[in-house]
Amino acid sequence: MAHNSAEQADHLAERYGRRRRPRVVVAVLAAAFVAFGAVTLWLGLQQADQPIRADLYAWEDPRGATLPATVEIHRDPGLAVTCDLVAVDDRMIVVGQLELEVPAGPEEHIRVDADIPLEGNGIAPRLNGCHQAD
Repeated sequence: MAHNSAEQADHLAERYGRRRRPRVVVAVLAAAFVAFGAVTLWLGLQQADQPIRADLYAWEDPRGATLPATVEIHRDPGLAVTCDLVAVDDRMIVVGQLELEVPAGPEEHIRVDADIPLEGNGIAPRLNGCHQAD
């Protein structure tokens, strides 16, 4: 019977071709996995290496000629920070600007309130970035 099975297998192979092992597929998937891991590691190291990270934490409706906003800052202890905040209107046109100065201190994580002066109908703040103060 074994002889018959072998003949049948050969016959099927002649008719339909031999089944190939998906070595190329496995190699491509492994390369993609390694590339994804490398990019993720690189991005993580880039974030960890930055001495200052900041985001808008909250804001309120305008009060008179100011737009109240809160900035959340992660920094190295003892580092003074300057943040550029702007207020925009409903067409995303800048209608106010503020350089927020945050003095050096022992805190690594801090939330700072700011009042952006308005010269128009500001509806939302935008944080253009923060850097080490001069």
